[in-house]
Amino acid sequence: MLTQLNFQAPSTELKKLSNIWLLLSGFTCNLKCRHCYLSCSQTNKTRGFLNLDKIKTALDGIKNTPIEEIYLYGGEPFLNRDINNIIRHCLKITNVTMVTNGTLINDKKARFLRQIEQDHDYELIFRISLDHYTEAKNDEIRGKGSFKKIMSGIENLVNYGFNPIISAVNIWDEDEASLKEGFLTLLSKLDFQPTDINVKIIPVIKAGEYEKNYSSYEEDDIVTKEGVKNCNTDLFDCTNSRVVTDTGIYVCPALLNDPRGKVGNTLSESSKKFYLEPNICYSCQTGNRNMFTNNWNI
Repeated sequence: MLTQLNFQAPSTELKKLSNIWLLLSGFTCNLKCRHCYLSCSQTNKTRGFLNLDKIKTALDGIKNTPIEEIYLYGGEPFLNRDINNIIRHCLKITNVTMVTNGTLINDKKARFLRQIEQDHDYELIFRISLDHYTEAKNDEIRGKGSFKKIMSGIENLVNYGFNPIISAVNIWDEDEASLKEGFLTLLSKLDFQPTDINVKIIPVIKAGEYEKNYSSYEEDDIVTKEGVKNCNTDLFDCTNSRVVTDTGIYVCPALLNDPRGKVGNTLSESSKKFYLEPNICYSCQTGNRNMFTNNWNI
């Protein structure tokens, strides 16, 4: 059996910094989901918020880098009081994706967000976390009443011309084609014509709350040189993305609780090389897909 003690993990290189993730609200979230790999909740204050000044400093250091997408996430990014100015600033640079549970997007907020987008040349995209197309299964994971609140947020966005993406963790290991079809059917009930690009299915990440409530990685669930031969490592987010947090730069949105995930203090000086040692990297290997960034190549 291979273990972390008797093998050297393969590594990846940052080939092109295309995507920047900004951890806007730390691990603070208005929901507490049973599968959250970062253990986000209303009471988790172990990470600080990013304000606009910190974001400007981080992005100014790479102002000559052609960034394709900025992702705003948390926790719940709409809990950041500076969110409107942050969106405005990021839209001056490139396209922006909000990774949110959507529960705080009422009609007034959606209308305001549409106006912000219209004032800029780049696109404002919304990726909404919803873990099943049925209310019962979603609420089992995200909490009672969350389905109705999330669907209300999605409907408000659609009403103002946005094209939201559903981001779902396949926690029940369902057939992905059937799961996607269920979401497309759900979205089509709105005044909206969804396509495959509007649904992103994510394999489970066995960390944080998922590990507490369900199961953890096995000892030999590790990335091996043989394993990476059978997958396209160009799809690994660590080859094109970096995460800005209040305590430095991380290689991946899922590795913020792992000290091995920190690759530097600034974007310009962070390490390009990363050893795929954490068990979480095994999910990328077995999923053989871009786990976190949008699926624009469907």
